[in-house]
Amino acid sequence: MKIKILLLLFLSTVTIAYAQTYSLSKTVNIFGDTIETYKDRDGKKIAVITHSTDIFGDKTKTTTGPDGRKIRSVKETTDIFGDKTKRISDANGQVISTIKKTKDIFGDETIAVNDGKGQSKLAIKTSTDIFGNETKQVTGTNRERLGSIKKSTDIFGNETLLILNGKGQRAAAIKTSTNIFGDEMKDVTGPKGEQIGSIRKSKDIFNNEIIEIRNSQNKTTATIKATVDIFGNEKKSIVNQDGKQLLSIKKINDIFGNSMTSIDSNDDPQSAELLMHLLLGSAG
Repeated sequence: MKIKILLLLFLSTVTIAYAQTYSLSKTVNIFGDTIETYKDRDGKKIAVITHSTDIFGDKTKTTTGPDGRKIRSVKETTDIFGDKTKRISDANGQVISTIKKTKDIFGDETIAVNDGKGQSKLAIKTSTDIFGNETKQVTGTNRERLGSIKKSTDIFGNETLLILNGKGQRAAAIKTSTNIFGDEMKDVTGPKGEQIGSIRKSKDIFNNEIIEIRNSQNKTTATIKATVDIFGNEKKSIVNQDGKQLLSIKKINDIFGNSMTSIDSNDDPQSAELLMHLLLGSAG
């Protein structure tokens, strides 16, 4: 979620490439596999992602192209110690990357990313101190420090994420607070504490969620509204600072657990990409 927030603040200030995907359908087959079918605005199939679980509990996500050929697969396994490993393979079944999550005797978690030959590319170690503050240390190929993220909570329950560069210098900070009405505010500041932007999340009297994106001048640049009807169908829409709808997304669920997601866009490249990264982010 925090990655999406930073992405949204960034995308709200730049113009980027045109998105291709405009619909997503989810179905479950007789084996219990979940199948996601992505189509473009003309209804042409772009890709199919199949999520399956074998009798050992291992999970596999396979992506195929419009011609049915495998593009890549990701297999997640868990060993007897509870450590999880993801192996990413290409179209030929060759392992190109592995991601392993382990915990030591102190409860610290490490995520190690290796290439296909087992050589280290990146590692993220998460530890928690006696006060409950969490630190993520990011190191590179030669264990050099690339940066860190420190999460702390004050006596009022406000959470702060402090992002440091490889030299331990402040790069940015995100502070999350909640007011007396239950509205959540995320303030993003830069290296010197300067305001970069903010996100306010609230609910209206109908319990619909509203997210306001504001720039460094505290002006609203975009608003996202999410609603759910009595049948559990979801709708999200994003409008700009002038109230013009840039796009909307509708998700309809049937009684069998299948779903269909459709998109209505005004062909604005920026809004279409925002949709893909933010509104459909959880689908991939």
